Amino acid sequence: MRVVLDVDPGTDDALAMLMALNAPRLRVEGVTTVGGNATLRDTTRNALRILEYVGAAARTDIDGNGIPVSRGAGRPLRGRYRYGYYYHGPAGLGVRLPSPRSAPYPVRAADLIVELADAGNEPLTIIALGPLTNVARALRRSPRMADRLERIVVMGGAVESPGNVTPHAEFNTYNDPLAAAEVFESGAPVTLVPLDVCAMATLGRGDMPWVAGTSKSALLTRRVLNNWFDGHPDRERYDLCDPLAVVAALRPGFFSFRGASVAVETEDPDRYGKTIADYGRGNVDVALDVDADTAKWLMVGLLGGGA
Repeated sequence: MRVVLDVDPGTDDALAMLMALNAPRLRVEGVTTVGGNATLRDTTRNALRILEYVGAAARTDIDGNGIPVSRGAGRPLRGRYRYGYYYHGPAGLGVRLPSPRSAPYPVRAADLIVELADAGNEPLTIIALGPLTNVARALRRSPRMADRLERIVVMGGAVESPGNVTPHAEFNTYNDPLAAAEVFESGAPVTLVPLDVCAMATLGRGDMPWVAGTSKSALLTRRVLNNWFDGHPDRERYDLCDPLAVVAALRPGFFSFRGASVAVETEDPDRYGKTIADYGRGNVDVALDVDADTAKWLMVGLLGGGA
């Protein structure tokens, strides 16, 4: 499966990236970064750090080899991002990794997404784990791109549950509701993994160290999660949101979905960022349930893999 990872690392983005890089069924052709959990500067540096730490080459020029890491949006389509350092820790990861040796790819994120969607004989899947600003900008640049995508797998929204930023809104959708609305209404096939389902796949403090092994992926996973629990002594669980979206891309059969048309509130300040699903016919498959134990088993296998 040809994929581009649109990320704002972020602790759970880091785990999701490790899973995708280790998944034999995924061919990661690009990583695009967006502000959200941290500033664009931090999310881009974190993406480069993660790739280099596990030995994946970052492509730094148009003629080179490796995975291009492309800088995207530092602001939403309207307004400013609300950052998540309070949750993810310093620099967005909470752990120190060596400074990246490579530079971001010279093509901006929206243009890279369009370029990858147009290339190759197989359609592209976008796994979008942060605010949807880059994806919306790519669709604006190439409205026909919606027909060339295999799927957009989105971690975002709170459909049947309360939000985690306001009573109505989930973090990613709240950070750019206008972009989310444009993506959901684009006609592209979307798999939506909302906060409702993330709450079903959690990691308890007592489950640590969780991932065994001596691979770099396993070591980094344990560092990130141990540091997160140490930094949040009042919390007993860690929601595996972004890793669950990678599971949805790989194994949709682990989930129960219902088709819907999805809208996002972009004006009402009291309900700003609320995700509304009109079930029936629509281009969005909304995850309603997941076999959490099997999903976590797959996560452990992928996070423990690699060199």
